[in-house]
Amino acid sequence: MGTCIVCHDDHYFLAQATSAMLPAGPVVVYVSKLAWDGSEGPWQRCAEAAQVAGAEVVIGNYPNESLHRSAALADMKSRGFTHAFVLDGDEIIESKLRDSLVAIAQSRTAERVHVHMDTYWKFPSYVIRPRESLTPIVLVDLEAVKHVSIREYSGGRRLVLGPEYGLLHHLSYVGDSERILRKIRTWGHRHEVVQNWFHEKWLAWDENRLLRDLHPTHPQAYHKVERIPVPGVLASIPDEVREEIAASLTFPTVSIIIPLYGGEDDIRLCLESLSKIRDLVTEVIVVDDLSPDRAAKVASNFEGITLVRNKQNLGFGATCNAGYALSTGEVVIFLNSDTIVTRPALIHMVESLMSSRMIGAVGPYSNYTGHHQQIPVTYESLETMPLFAEDVAQMDIPDKEVDMLVGFCLAVKREVLERVGLFDTRFGIGMFEDNDLCYRILREEYKLVLCQRAFVFHAGSKSLSRRQEHPALLLTKNQGIYLDKWKADIECGFATKLSGMPGPSVVFNSANKPEEIDKRIARLAKKADITLCMIVKNEERVLRDCLESGKHAFVHRVIVDTGSTDATKEIAKEFGVELHEMEWPESFSIARNESLKHAKTSWIFWMDADDTIDRLSILCLLQAAIRAQKQKVCFVIPVRFVDDGPAGGTQVDHVKLFPNIPGIRFEGHIHEQILPSLREQQVEVALLRDAVVRHSGYDTSAEGQSKKREREKKLLRKDHDEDPEHPFKIFNLGMTKHFLKEHEEAIEWLNLCLEKSQPQESHVKKVYALLGMSKRELGDADGALATFEEGLSNNPDDPELLFQTGISLTHFGQFDEAKNRYMRIKEEMPEQFSSFDVGILTFKRYHNLGTVCIASGNYSEAIDWWKKAIAV
Repeated sequence: MGTCIVCHDDHYFLAQATSAMLPAGPVVVYVSKLAWDGSEGPWQRCAEAAQVAGAEVVIGNYPNESLHRSAALADMKSRGFTHAFVLDGDEIIESKLRDSLVAIAQSRTAERVHVHMDTYWKFPSYVIRPRESLTPIVLVDLEAVKHVSIREYSGGRRLVLGPEYGLLHHLSYVGDSERILRKIRTWGHRHEVVQNWFHEKWLAWDENRLLRDLHPTHPQAYHKVERIPVPGVLASIPDEVREEIAASLTFPTVSIIIPLYGGEDDIRLCLESLSKIRDLVTEVIVVDDLSPDRAAKVASNFEGITLVRNKQNLGFGATCNAGYALSTGEVVIFLNSDTIVTRPALIHMVESLMSSRMIGAVGPYSNYTGHHQQIPVTYESLETMPLFAEDVAQMDIPDKEVDMLVGFCLAVKREVLERVGLFDTRFGIGMFEDNDLCYRILREEYKLVLCQRAFVFHAGSKSLSRRQEHPALLLTKNQGIYLDKWKADIECGFATKLSGMPGPSVVFNSANKPEEIDKRIARLAKKADITLCMIVKNEERVLRDCLESGKHAFVHRVIVDTGSTDATKEIAKEFGVELHEMEWPESFSIARNESLKHAKTSWIFWMDADDTIDRLSILCLLQAAIRAQKQKVCFVIPVRFVDDGPAGGTQVDHVKLFPNIPGIRFEGHIHEQILPSLREQQVEVALLRDAVVRHSGYDTSAEGQSKKREREKKLLRKDHDEDPEHPFKIFNLGMTKHFLKEHEEAIEWLNLCLEKSQPQESHVKKVYALLGMSKRELGDADGALATFEEGLSNNPDDPELLFQTGISLTHFGQFDEAKNRYMRIKEEMPEQFSSFDVGILTFKRYHNLGTVCIASGNYSEAIDWWKKAIAV
C-alpha cells in the first residue's frame, strides 16, 4: 500500500501532506512540469518539498489533471502496489481517517472509498460551511478500479465514510494572494471564474468576514466561512496573527443588570461568559422575577453576583429598574439572561458609548434580534461563537447612528438614565419598553449608536416563551400603549416617526415640540376667549381623553350632565370644569342649549365626550377666532371617525366654533344643528380644513349600539312629528334606515327628502349617495346607477357620488367609464359641506382603479395603482 500525490503547484503544503501519509507506507509524489494551462509551473519547489519530507519524486510533463493522475496510478500499479491513497498536494489527512482507510484496505471491505472533506479559506482557522457535498475518492484498489477522469473512478464496490471516521483537510484556498491568483489563472476551471471574484470576494473578505458565496466558479458552493480552533493536523501551517483587543486605561465603571425569568442553562451560560471578563465589570446584578424553575439557584452559585428576588412578578421593565436602583456604574448594561458576552464585544460597546458626550446608548450586533441589529452569522456552534465575535471586533467598521436599539443588550450612560428616566412600567411583562426608552433618549437630543464591531449572542425570546401571555396579543397591546403615549409628538410634527417604527430614521423639528406648542396655545387661548360647551351622560370611558386633549385651549369649560350614574361628574370636577346638572330632556338640542346659557366668552366651541382634538387643530381654531374677533362668522371643522382606520374613515363637516351671540340655539332633538340659527343672525360660514376633531371613542358594543338605536328611533320620530315637512329631519330618518339596512324604508324617506329639498342644500348629494346604495343593496343595479348619475348632474365633483358611480359602472363591465369617474375624484377635500369616507380620495380609489385596469387588461397600470394604495 502506498500514497500517490499529484501536483504541479502545491509545494506550499506538500511537506505536511507527505508527513501525514508516511506512517501508512511509501509516498510517491508525481510532479508535472506543466501547469494545466500549458505553462511551466514551479515544479522545482514541489520536488524539493517532497524530497525534504521523505517522499520519492517522479517528474513528468502532464498538460492536464486527468492525464497526470492516470499516469501516476499506472506507475503505482507497475511498482506492485495493490492499493493507493490518491491525494493532491494541498490535502492533508487526519491520522484517524488514514488508519480507518488502512483497515478497509486490509479487510477488502470496498475498492473505492470516499471521504468527507473540510475545505479551508485563507488560514487553517477558517473552514467552509456547510461542509462541501463533494466526497472525494481517497483510497482505490488498483486491481479492481479504473481511473476515468480527474478524480472519477469506476469498478469495484463503493463506500462513503462518515466524518466520524476522520476528515480530509483541503487547503486549496489557504495561502497568500499570489498563490490564489496563480491558481485561478492556471487551473482547468480558469475560464469559469466569476468576474471580479478576486477583488470582490478574495480581497474584500479581509475587510468583511461576513461575506458569503465565495467559490470562484460556483459561489454558493462556499456559502460561508466559520472560524474554528486550528485542527491539530494543521498546527504547523501558519495562521493569522491577531492583535489582542484591550480596554483603555480610562475604562469606566460598568454595572450589568440581568432580569431573570427562568432558563437554568441560559443564565449559566450568560454568567459563565461574564465571569471571564469580570476585570472589566464593576458589578453584575441579577434580579429574579419569580422564575418558574431553578434559574435563580443557578445564579446564586456564581461568585461575585448580586442576586435579588422580586416579591411579585413585575415584568421586564420594572425588574430592570429594580436592578438599576442597586447599581453604581457609570455605564449600565441591561442584559437578557439568554445572552453570551465576549471581551471584545464589551470593550467596543463601552468605548463607543463613552466616545462622545452626545451618545446616550449603544447596542451590539447579534444573531437573534429585531430591527437593524441582526446579522448573518458564520459560526455553527456556541464553541466557535466567541471566535466569530472576535472577527466582528477586528472589522474596521465605524459605529452607526440609529433610532432604535433592542433591549436584549443595551448599554446606557447613567447620567442619561437619570435625565430621561428608566423603563416605563406600563408595558408590563415586556415589548416596546425598549422602543420607549430609546425614543426618550433621542427626544432629549442624545444619539443611539450601533457598535458594528460588537457581537453578543442571543438565544432569543426565551423568557417570553415561558409566560402565559400570547406574544402577538402582547405585541399589539403594548404597541398601542407606545403609539398613544407619543401620539402628540407625531400629530404636532415634532417627530417624523417613533423609534423602531417603519420608515426612515427619526427626525425632530424642535419648533413643534408639544410642550412648546402647549405654551403657545395657553398664550393664544386668552386672546381667543372661547368657552368649551359639552353635554354628557355616563361618559367615564372617554371623557378624560376628551378633556385632556383640549385642556390648554379654552379659558372656560362648561359641562351639562344629564343624569350620569358613573364617574363622569368626578372626572369633570377633576379637570376643573364648570359643572351643571339637568334631567335628560329627551332632546340633544335642549341639553346643548342649556350648556350655551353658561358660556361667558366671545366664542363657543362644542364637542362630544368621545371627541378629541390635537394641538395643531387647536392652534388653527384659536388663530381663526383671534383673526375674526369683530366679524359675524362661524367655522366649520371636520369630524373624523378615526376608529375606521388612520387613512380612511367617515368625515363629517360640522359648525363647531361660533360667536356667542344672544339667541343662537341648536335645533332638532337628534342630529341637532346650529347652522340655521346662525344663518338667521346673518353669520357667515367659513371652512377650517387645517383643523380636525377626532371622533375616536365610539361605543361599538352590542349593548351600546342597541341603546343608541332605540334612542335614535324615538328622537327621530319626535323630530318628524313636530315638523313633518322639514327636509333635513326627513333625511335623518332615511339615513338611519339605510344604516340599519332597512333599505326599502330608507328609499321611501330619501325620495321624500329629495322632493322637499332645494338642489343646493348641502345634504342633497348625500341623499343621492345613500339612495343609490340602498337600491344596489336591494339588487336594483340599474336604478342605483341612474340615481348616482342624477346626483352628479347637480354635483359633478362630489367624491362620493363619483366613487359610487365607478363601482356601479364596473358592475356593468364599463371599465373605461368607471376609470373616468375614479380619475375625476380630487384628492383634496371639497370646499363645501361634506360627509363621506375620506379613504375614497386616496387608497380606496387607487384600489378600485387597479381593479378596473386589470379588468381592461392593463396589468402594469393596475400594479402601479395597487402599489400606490398600499403606500397610503
